[in-house]
This record gives sequence, structure tokens and C-alpha cells, in this order.
Amino acid sequence: MSSCGRDIPSLENVNQAVENLDVAAKDISTDMYGSCIRATKFFGTPGSPTILSERQPEEKFCNENYQQISLVMGDANQILIDYMNALVLVAKGESEKGKPISFDESYKNLGDSLTNLKFSSSRTAAPQAVFKPEEVQAGVAIAKFLTNLFTKEMRRNKLKQAILCTDSDIQAYIKGKGAVAGQPEPGGLIAIANKVYVNGLLAEEEISIRTYFSEYIALFGDDLKKNPLDFIALEEKYNNAMDLVRDRKQKAQMYSAILRNLASLHASLKQELAKDDDIPLTGEKFDNYCQELFQPSQTKTVDKGHQEIKPETMQKVQAIIAKHMKVIKPLLKKIE
Repeated sequence: MSSCGRDIPSLENVNQAVENLDVAAKDISTDMYGSCIRATKFFGTPGSPTILSERQPEEKFCNENYQQISLVMGDANQILIDYMNALVLVAKGESEKGKPISFDESYKNLGDSLTNLKFSSSRTAAPQAVFKPEEVQAGVAIAKFLTNLFTKEMRRNKLKQAILCTDSDIQAYIKGKGAVAGQPEPGGLIAIANKVYVNGLLAEEEISIRTYFSEYIALFGDDLKKNPLDFIALEEKYNNAMDLVRDRKQKAQMYSAILRNLASLHASLKQELAKDDDIPLTGEKFDNYCQELFQPSQTKTVDKGHQEIKPETMQKVQAIIAKHMKVIKPLLKKIE
């Protein structure tokens, strides 16, 4: 990140991390539907002449529920990716060079999309809300910041203000309200990835695989004993299906770990930047300081003296980024 023309070398590492996270986020959101459909391939009684018709209700359930969930979760993840990219561009001064990010029209409907998104673990399970109200509110606040960034073409001297004023929303959106270090996240993108994807869809897919192959062996065990090569081929199909689930689980866990570390990086930057000019992090003064970032109309500009990042603070910021990137980079390699 930069200020007054001073560039931070670790900025490119952050940029690369966000690009890789973007790929992983798209992959996971898309596979929410993919996992649901894969599980249907192991539904029904093996060898039954009605097996295809048995699968139709399950396929219909996936099409009517998880196609939409994949799409909305893609948009939900994109808000965070766009935010991180926006910070990098503002830090580089890209908006000053005539390279603003394009405004995404999907931001307009984000609140309704997140509020109305429901999921069910099966056709018989009651639907549950994917996002909590406070997480929707945090996502909308981030979207408002991005909208103002695009329309007002905020300059890089607003970088400190952006990090300070968006941090509470970033933490809620990634980890949920009331998250405690070392404890499972109570909400946010991390909890959703675990609840809906890892412990929901992938767990159901694994059960479907185990059940189908167990029933297949029980029904056709005598024939398989007479034809060992057929049994070996069956085992290979089972192992391939299970390996795919394990791989997807591992990638989801790495994705959550990266999100967790990005949230920690953002919080650490906020704490360090708040020491510049002793900016309060709560109260009316802080609300006024942040007001222009989230309101569409132009408000009174904050004193520039409270916007620039001091050289000594920049050195500490560099160290914070470098420290977190040492943790994040190995995680990124595991999801490539």
C-alpha cells in the first residue's frame, strides 16, 4: 500500500493473494451446486430398473435450490474480492491514473439477495437462512463503500480512512459478529462455507457414495467374487469419488484459513493506522470521520492531515503485511 508516492513492496503479494482467492471462491461457490448434483449420481438402488426415475426428485431439488445458492454465494464472495482489489488499487493510486474499477450493478440488489437466500440439507429438511441479518448489513455497507469508491474516484490519501471505517463490517462479513480468536467462527463467509458446503453438501455427498457402494456390494457381491477385476474396477470408482470429496474439503478448509488470515491482516492494519493522529474507533467523532465513505452525497471532506499515513507508520504497515503473507502464501499453494 502506498501514501504520498511511497509504495509498499508487499502490495504485489497482497494483489496475487486476492487473485488466487478469487479463483478459489468462484470454485467453491460453483461446486455448491456441483456437489449436490454429484450426490444424486449415487442415489437409488443399484441395478434397479427405476434408478433414473428415483434420482429425478433429487436432481430437481438441486436445480431449484443449489443453482441459486451457487449464484448468490458467488456474488457474496465477489463483494469481498472487489473490496480487497479496491484497496490495492487505491493504494497504488490507480484511480488517479484513470483506471477505476467498473461499477457492478449486482450491488444494488445485494441486500435482498443475501436476506432471501435459504438452504436445506435435503428435500425433507426445513429451509434455513444462509446469512444472518448483521452479515447482510455488513455486506451492504461494504457494497456502499465500493459504490462510492467507483462514483467519487476516491484517492489513495483515503486509504487509511477506508481501512479504519470498514474493518468492523469486514470482520462481521468474514467471521460473523462476536468472533473469538481460536474459536470456530459464529457466522460470516467462513461459517457458511463450513455449514452449507463442508458439513452440509460434501458430508451428504460422502454419505451417498458410501451408501451406494455398500448396497452395490451387498447386492452383487457373489458376481464380484467371480470376477475380481470387476471388483477392482468398482473399488477404483469408489476411491476416485471419495478422493474428490476429500480434495474439495481440503480446498474449502484452506479457503477458510485464507479468509481468516485476511481478516486478521485487515484488523492489524486498522489497529496500527488508528495510532496515527490518535483517531478514535468509536463514538460520534468516528462516525463523522467515516460518514463520507458510505453516503452517496458528497459530505464535508475530512482534514487531509488525518488522512496521510506517516512514514514511520508505513514501515510498521509493511511489516504487518509481510508477516501475514508468510502465513497466507503457503495456504494459497494448497488450493492451486
